[in-house]
Amino acid sequence: MFLGANTPDGFVHYFDKLKEMYNLKNLYILKGTPGCGKSTFMKKFASAFDSSKIYFYCSADPNSLDGVVLEDLGVAIVDGTAPHEINDGELIILTGAKSFDPKVQKLRDKKSSHYRRAFKELAHARALHKQLERHYVNMVDFAAVNALCNKLITSTKLEAGVINRNSRLENSTK
Repeated sequence: MFLGANTPDGFVHYFDKLKEMYNLKNLYILKGTPGCGKSTFMKKFASAFDSSKIYFYCSADPNSLDGVVLEDLGVAIVDGTAPHEINDGELIILTGAKSFDPKVQKLRDKKSSHYRRAFKELAHARALHKQLERHYVNMVDFAAVNALCNKLITSTKLEAGVINRNSRLENSTK
């Protein structure tokens, strides 16, 4: 699951809604440089509990963890560094990086430049999509789509035991 995504409007996230979404008692916010161990810290923290967990991954790097909610405990731990900055919780600063390498800063700057370009391209793609939508919306048989969807809903409810065949027949004769 993801709490944020790159969009035509830039990076959009819901980290600031996490407390209310999961009725959290405690929110721990990790801050630190890339590669300092935030994802490792969160995985180790989460693995120490038998609680049911919801993992949130980075939309740009699904191997990187952005946060974990321990539902039963009402606790979450998240990466609070840019671009998903959040400050409404208990702050933990990680200083896992051993030394500063100027090559790393140069790579970060290059990456930021590419993201700015990507956001512009996403905005262009959204504009083209809206143009396409105006054309193909007139070509869709929405009555047929709705009928097919209703048929699938009914068969799924029958299979799941949410409704029985008799109630389906009663409803269809009304």
